[in-house]
Amino acid sequence: MSSKFNLHYSKPSLLDVQALANKYDPSEEDKEYEYNPFSITSLQQYNPIYSLFFDMTEKNCDKIGLNHSFHIVNMNQVLNSSTKEVVDKPVFIKYSPLLDPIRYMIGKYKKEGDDALRTLPMPFSTAKSASKLLHVNNASYTDNFFCYLSGQLNLHHGFSHGLEFYGSFLGIQEKYKMNITDDLEYLIDSKYFSDHCNKLFSITKSENARIGATTSSRGNKLKLDITNDKDDIVTIDAEELDDDGFSAEGELTDLSELVYEGAEEEEEDSGSDSATEEEEDEDSATEEEEDEDEEEDEEEAEEDEGWATDEESEGAEEAEEYAYIRNFPVQLICLEKCEGTLDRLFLKKEISYEMSASILMQVIMTLLTFQKCFHFTHNDLHTNNIMYQSTTIEYMHYRVNGKVYRVPTYGKIFKMIDFGRSIYQFQGKKFCSDSFADNGDAATQYNCEPFMNEKKPRIDPNYSFDLCRLGCSMYDFIIESEDEESMDDFQKTVYRWCLDDNGKNVLYKRNGDDRYPNFKLYKMIARTVHNHTPEQQLEFPYFSQFLFEGTVETDATVIDIDGLPTYY
Repeated sequence: MSSKFNLHYSKPSLLDVQALANKYDPSEEDKEYEYNPFSITSLQQYNPIYSLFFDMTEKNCDKIGLNHSFHIVNMNQVLNSSTKEVVDKPVFIKYSPLLDPIRYMIGKYKKEGDDALRTLPMPFSTAKSASKLLHVNNASYTDNFFCYLSGQLNLHHGFSHGLEFYGSFLGIQEKYKMNITDDLEYLIDSKYFSDHCNKLFSITKSENARIGATTSSRGNKLKLDITNDKDDIVTIDAEELDDDGFSAEGELTDLSELVYEGAEEEEEDSGSDSATEEEEDEDSATEEEEDEDEEEDEEEAEEDEGWATDEESEGAEEAEEYAYIRNFPVQLICLEKCEGTLDRLFLKKEISYEMSASILMQVIMTLLTFQKCFHFTHNDLHTNNIMYQSTTIEYMHYRVNGKVYRVPTYGKIFKMIDFGRSIYQFQGKKFCSDSFADNGDAATQYNCEPFMNEKKPRIDPNYSFDLCRLGCSMYDFIIESEDEESMDDFQKTVYRWCLDDNGKNVLYKRNGDDRYPNFKLYKMIARTVHNHTPEQQLEFPYFSQFLFEGTVETDATVIDIDGLPTYY
């Protein structure tokens, strides 16, 4: 078994945000709203998770960071902490809010007071910080710490699917920018929002006129707009990106041979708009089984608007609207800059049938690794939370349960991002995003420590949740008909991942309506889906096709999951 990596602290330099601010090239809209992401004050290295592991003094508490090999210098360079050499590596900064921006804009934090909301946590300080800023399970802190752990797996165990981590900082961003397109109706309903718009925050001009106007129902959302832009952190490099927000890539030499076309498009059957009496009875019975949750759902109605995270496809044509929140506490999470998302590959039709199995197998092996090492669940895995880097490695080899799987890469290594709703364990400590706390945007999905409600049944993190959730995000890309006989193995796999323990589709009823609207989908996956763990997938031919009984080349990339230590 591989030896464990050790967590200890280092003493990196503070990021020179002023130098980055001077080099930032703003868009015309950013100029209009005087937005520069690097205009940050009160920059510090300390965050409350450090107090769980390090004994600190008043003198050193803000001079330490975590022990990773590379530390950010600027948007294109990192410092090798061992050799002190500056290395060229493109960097991606995620501006992760320490408060819930939507709740802030409707006045949910007003009792804490402005000073407390902008006082960053610091041990030995007598200044009062808002309670959310002090909580070790703040979604931003849990996100950042797992980015570090993922990077350590990469560094110490050769786990190529781990993110390279370059450090983190807390600060007060002069203006925090976020996409509010899908939250506008909810925000405009708030008197606090209307009263404080253009004071505590501003929004893009096209929507300013709508403040105070009569709006449509807050529930009128597209059926799978899994978009909670509270978690949609706008991350901007100093470099100019292409129109899609990504760096340029090489073109496919023969797209016609590579594209996964999915099912043949069909005109909708005119009879599909109404269910048969039998189907209605079946769905009615299902609803009766869910009655225990109805009272709970009514209690959550006010918070339900914020249930979703950023899953809107990059190809959406709706005009985007932004809010600029003044003097907002954020965490800068500095990571390797990936090339694109799985969502983008679907939209651009760059996924072949053969490649589809490789992608899903890489995801499965990543989940198996994270589960073994950290007792991990992502809890919001979708096509925009899986990214890739190009590679010249032809095959990845994985050793699991004494068997070797040889998986072609098709030139891409896939990695998970955005751990703001993750639950995991490290060194006897459980990290659980405060998204699952009372009033959190994922409250009641689970019911377990540290946010256990003793009056409700226990619902622990579910190892089947992530593949089901991912399947739901892929479903509309590739499935036109639920006729399994006409499906290929890729479609059958995604369809199967969307079935609950009773074989019912968690996404849609037979008449095409949502089975569980909005956050109810998350709750019911957690409660009714238990047959889609990553380990179970290896028994299916679509994945067992990668079993390899030959001799692995001595220079081959082998990830020995069997040999990885547990860290929880």
